[in-house]
Order: sequence, then structure tokens, then C-alpha cells
Amino acid sequence: MNAVIYYTEIPEEYREKKMEHMIGEKLLETGLKKEYGRDLKFEPRSRGEHGKPFFTLQPKIHYNISHSGKYVVCVFAEEEVGIDIQIHKEVNYERMLERMVPGNMIREILEADDPVRAFYAQWVLREAYIKWTGEGLSRNLRTIPMDSGFSLMLEMEEGYSGAVWSQDPMELRWEHTEVKLP
Repeated sequence: MNAVIYYTEIPEEYREKKMEHMIGEKLLETGLKKEYGRDLKFEPRSRGEHGKPFFTLQPKIHYNISHSGKYVVCVFAEEEVGIDIQIHKEVNYERMLERMVPGNMIREILEADDPVRAFYAQWVLREAYIKWTGEGLSRNLRTIPMDSGFSLMLEMEEGYSGAVWSQDPMELRWEHTEVKLP
């Protein structure tokens, strides 16, 4: 399966202004037009049981959006897909891991050569999974079957982690887009 990730760096004038959602919508609009020749304003959307948005009349066009730090991404695919990116921040890793991974993984992550990278890898993988399935945070993150479907860690700049998840293996293409809001 082919998938494409549209991404942008949030322009300086929009940072710290809570405009990530609008920028994500702009990426969705841009990608939908370039990849499928469709205008977002004419595509009705609905939400699944746990809130995952989808195109009501376009069952073969799937998308998912994520943002963190200075980046916003939107992935398009021909089947359900989830994406998550996270900027690395100092947090109470052990406390968060207790809610995020099975108990037998906590020490392994905390004692890894790079525990911050190991922590964020688990974070983005699990977030991408629940965004793929549409379960959202209704799902207990510790019970995610890490061998279900296909997941891929994204290559990102230092201090960021990202992952995508789908049912079938995918080949990714990246498309950088400058976003200007009216």
C-alpha cells in the first residue's frame, strides 16, 4: 500500500497560538486536492464511535492528522491509517509508562541505552495504533497487540519521534507544504 505524509513546520507567527488544528486542516485540504483532485469543502465528514473523522462519501480515502512541537503532519492512505508525532519533553517517564506499557516492559525501557528515545517510541507507536483503529483513548494502551497490523517508526529530526500504523505494509512518500492561513 502506498501512503503519503503531508507535513509542515508551523510558521513562527503561528507558534504558541493554538493554531495546530487549523494548520492540520489546511494540510488535509492541500493533500486531498493534490492527491485526489477533491475539494475539502465539498467532502462531508463524519466521526466514528470514538470520534475518528472520516470522509462520508469517499470510503477509499483515509487520513489522520497529528501535531507536536513545531510540526503538523497529515497522512493519506487507501485503508485506515494512524499517525502520531511527539516532541521529546521531560516527563515522569516511569509514571507514564505504568499507564502505557505492560509492566514487564517498564524496566527494559528505563534501562535502555537511550531511555528517552525508547519511551517516545512506545508513546508514538501506541498513539498511532489507537488512531489507526479509531479506538482513541478508550483503549487501554497497555493491552495493544504490538504485532497486529503494520507499524513503522518515522525518521524525524533529533528531539522528535513519530510512527504510522495500518493493517498492511506501506511505502511512504513525504510531501512538504508551506501553510499560510488567511
